[in-house]
Amino acid sequence: MTNLTRGVLVLTLFFGFLNIFLALGHEENSEHKYTVYHKFPHHTEYSKRGEILLTTSRATAKYIGNEPELSIEDLDHDYNSRKSKLYLVKIVDNENPNHVTKSFTYLCLLKSSNLEDEIIIHLDKNNRIFQFDYYTSSDQCNKTIVPQSREFKTTVQTIKAIDGVVWYFIPIAILLLTGGAAEEPQQGGQQQQQRGGQAARPARQ
Repeated sequence: MTNLTRGVLVLTLFFGFLNIFLALGHEENSEHKYTVYHKFPHHTEYSKRGEILLTTSRATAKYIGNEPELSIEDLDHDYNSRKSKLYLVKIVDNENPNHVTKSFTYLCLLKSSNLEDEIIIHLDKNNRIFQFDYYTSSDQCNKTIVPQSREFKTTVQTIKAIDGVVWYFIPIAILLLTGGAAEEPQQGGQQQQQRGGQAARPARQ
């Protein structure tokens, strides 16, 4: 690859990055609402629990609870079967009610957490939710615990898909700036491989 060709490709990548960041910076400070529903084992239908207000320009979100205080029956009900021990959560897009994402946990984990939980929402390139993870603050069940609180204490975290796209091109730019791939090690030499990664969060079971 000639220096001229390499320079053209580097400039192309540079202006591509610039356009991405300018687009993000000039995006309107719009807000998008999602409704959170939940279902206890002894319930026959989902009920409204609260809302998630997503600020699309900053890809940040907050939880707004508007569910009445939980009843004693909700938390102290005697659940017998294994299937009846699940606490179900779903998020519905207010503008597109057919777009529904679901998750669940064991009710004993929610009770052991004193109703402290976290919703981690994954956003697509348009800053819309395409899936979410639901966690409680405790990962161990203690069936003897009766929650002192009757209201949820919920935090929301967002993860943007665009971050992966931007970082994908950075190694390409580095290779172009450094003149391509490194030379192969000589025969008899030792070749080392570095592998990185992020530890997965423990399953809430």
